[in-house]
Amino acid sequence: MFVSRFKCGLFYSILGFFAFQTYVGYGQETNSPIVNYLLKSGYVFPTSETELKTRDCLSQWPDTLYYNTKYKSRLMGSATVPISFSSLEFTSGNYIVSPTIGLGVGYTWFLGDFIFNDDDKMTIDPTFFFGVIGIAGLENNFSFNKLASFATGGFVGFGAFTLFGGYDIINKTPSVGLGGRIDFFTISQKYLRVFGKVHEVRRHKRFAQAITPE
Repeated sequence: MFVSRFKCGLFYSILGFFAFQTYVGYGQETNSPIVNYLLKSGYVFPTSETELKTRDCLSQWPDTLYYNTKYKSRLMGSATVPISFSSLEFTSGNYIVSPTIGLGVGYTWFLGDFIFNDDDKMTIDPTFFFGVIGIAGLENNFSFNKLASFATGGFVGFGAFTLFGGYDIINKTPSVGLGGRIDFFTISQKYLRVFGKVHEVRRHKRFAQAITPE
């Protein structure tokens, strides 16, 4: 009984986490979306009075950022919700295909580039994804009282299509699955995290508009 309640509670916690993050993503902002994002990312605008005192924060970013200019960093990252449509489990020396639907939480890192548009939105162009996840599988009757599986592990993917791999804690077997993801940066750009030094992919145009605080 305790185990069943724990599994059920775990699944509802996953749903609650996703709902909370979605709600926060639409919270009110006092600055423009791009300015607010840069401030939270540690960028100090050249016109800021604290620029000299916090010069180290600029090491990740160019001194001046421009609209409609393509930028690249070593990695980007975001929280994610993986969705599995099927899995392949190794049990008693045999491979078994399980059609269970799974839902989980995780974090993805990815390669790609991004642009700050002059309409205060970001264009993010990801290529290759990888990350870590915990994913719960539902029974075929979609019962929340008993989970069919709960696997932890990692994933790789291109676009929204993902190959999951990990260990099923409930069934105590290795597991591989196919599915998709809902990456939080697609809900709100505030969830995008940039890792490593940022640089221009191509030099900005001569008349490009610099990003300045309002």
